[in-house]
Amino acid sequence: KQWYQRRVAITAGEFITTCTMFLLLSSPLVLMLAGTVSTVPPPLNRSTTEADHNWKFSFPSASSSNYIKATSTLGIDLNAVTVSLWVKDTKVNTYSTYSGYVYSSGDLLTIFRHQDDLYFYIKGSRVYCTSCISTDTSLKHILVSWSGALTTNGHASIWVNGARVYSSTSFMRSQVISRGLQLFLGQYAPSSSYAFKGELAYVNVYPVYVGTAAEVAKLSKAATSDPEAVIPWGSFIRGAHGDVILYPEYDIYASSFIQVSCRENNMTLTLVRSAFPHLQPARAALKDHKCKASFNDTLVTFTTPLGQCGTTLSYESSTATYSNYIVADTVNPAVHSSAASTTLHAVINRGALSLDQTSLKFHCAYPLVPHQTIPAYSIRTTNMEVEGTGQRDFAFEVKLYHDLSYSHQYLEREYPLHADTQERIYAAAVLVTGGEERMGIWIDRCVMTPDADVDYVTRHELITEGCPVDETVQYHNSTDVQQQRFSFEAFRFNSRPTAVVYMHCYIDICQAGDKTSRCTEGLSTCPN
Repeated sequence: KQWYQRRVAITAGEFITTCTMFLLLSSPLVLMLAGTVSTVPPPLNRSTTEADHNWKFSFPSASSSNYIKATSTLGIDLNAVTVSLWVKDTKVNTYSTYSGYVYSSGDLLTIFRHQDDLYFYIKGSRVYCTSCISTDTSLKHILVSWSGALTTNGHASIWVNGARVYSSTSFMRSQVISRGLQLFLGQYAPSSSYAFKGELAYVNVYPVYVGTAAEVAKLSKAATSDPEAVIPWGSFIRGAHGDVILYPEYDIYASSFIQVSCRENNMTLTLVRSAFPHLQPARAALKDHKCKASFNDTLVTFTTPLGQCGTTLSYESSTATYSNYIVADTVNPAVHSSAASTTLHAVINRGALSLDQTSLKFHCAYPLVPHQTIPAYSIRTTNMEVEGTGQRDFAFEVKLYHDLSYSHQYLEREYPLHADTQERIYAAAVLVTGGEERMGIWIDRCVMTPDADVDYVTRHELITEGCPVDETVQYHNSTDVQQQRFSFEAFRFNSRPTAVVYMHCYIDICQAGDKTSRCTEGLSTCPN
């Protein structure tokens, strides 16, 4: 979630500006470090069943200040376009906007619902279907598509949950959508009447026309960095405004890339290998570690006879449910829940993660007559997302690096990152604009909260008044006075283990040669 905080004060020749970055921390974090040097511990080599970008946005209220703005613009002209998105709409019987862009000639790529009708606008012209979308709060896949060229010139279609609910062959013929578009989500116009309330996920824009159910099914799968998309879901991850909240998303991702087959005598779990890039199949197994995975370049499969490989059986009413789970790493397995380290009433936790927090569970339920399949994807991933910016005349950024050498900075496309609890996170505050060679910086304060509100009651201080208060904080030398390096061990909040953890940092900017400035004093004024 993008969030800016402004604070500039001028005191005795020192300038104080602020920066906020945010991290998503819950469980198992995997931050694969590269470019290590001899003085740096080797990176963790852990196999996990977590994904990289399974995110969704939650809009807690219908407000004109709550929206998402893509961080990239359309780079090419389009004579065909398809918008695919997942939505859980809780606004019920009223106007509700999913995507939109308003420009001088009218609405462009605008999709909104009014009661049970669904509208799609291009350059001020619209198509719509009536009584085509339910007003309940269920999760739905929506796809709209249009072409203004070739054999499909003038074709338009609207799809809901894989079914075509509208089609036309004479809509906006021989038209072009010009490059430069910057799409908004959850907002049609600066009015709460059209504002969205609910959840949005996996919004992708493609430069093609889609006209078959097979094509729609392919695009309905969770996708964040699809190379075929001209505006991918990943370009929205850092564009949230207002009270929009970023959460991990599991249901759509699980249904897209995990299949459970329940048979009379056994059950099989199949994973699409590319969707789980950190999984090393040779190190994974079921609850009974003797039951290993079979795999190829495309799929990873686990099969267990009912009642074997550690499979448990439970009864509820007239249904028998068989359950098992994947242990992602039999070389470095997580501990059982009873052995997991935790402290009662503690705010943060750097203890070992339990199997319940790191395993991928799956179940097969067998009623008395036909059976049904219930896939359960309960992995709680722990991730970091960073955004740093200063306001007014001075701006600084907080950047993350692979290791203590600070030679390899993570690229923007690599966020959100993954790291294990207790894994050291290497960061640097860097003055990027407004300064000169004689200016230096010192981190005045860093506080982490599981909410965008810096004054949120649940909080954990890393640095206060320029001094470390978290026992794991370490400072690292830098030859650049406009950069301060530090690191700390990753943790999760016990009260909200899957929440986005926001890190709010304040820095002092001062004359590097001033012996009385905080930049020069450094840690000398801190308590022992």
